[in-house]
Amino acid sequence: MKTNQTDRHRIDLSTEALATFPNGGKVVVYNAIDRNTEDFCRIMSCARFFAKQGKQVVLPPKLDVPYKNPAYDMIFGTLRGTPYYGKCPDLIIDNQGYEHEGYVTENQKHAIKNMLKHGLSQSDRIIIDKVKLTENYVKARIKGKVHEGKRVTEVWIRDGENLRLVYKNTNDQPI
Repeated sequence: MKTNQTDRHRIDLSTEALATFPNGGKVVVYNAIDRNTEDFCRIMSCARFFAKQGKQVVLPPKLDVPYKNPAYDMIFGTLRGTPYYGKCPDLIIDNQGYEHEGYVTENQKHAIKNMLKHGLSQSDRIIIDKVKLTENYVKARIKGKVHEGKRVTEVWIRDGENLRLVYKNTNDQPI
């Protein structure tokens, strides 16, 4: 029996609203996501933070071979024409992709370096877990990425259930 492209990459595209707020904010999660992982819990705390501000937040599934998966454009169509087309960011907040990055190393300088590197390969809007380094050190690493020519629009630091914006590109011109 021959399997076509659609069958090989079929996933559950149904969604569920996990949180809604009086200001209109909402967290919608694809049912294809494994909700029993630590990563899901961290991403969900980020999603709730933004939804409490009235934003529409979607937690999309990771797709194998995104460019061959017919569901990719349905879920990540807003990335078409960007350098991130073909990527699967962790959150879509008001139609913008955001990537969350955590760390496991005890070396905090390596942690910040790796979180920025991996996060910025997925999106120019990233959320990184708090490190035991000064905020000035973190900002200097972000500015270093900008000077390297990396596109950086926003960087948030997640500290438990709270997020803090530490960098925002305020340049009126596209990067």
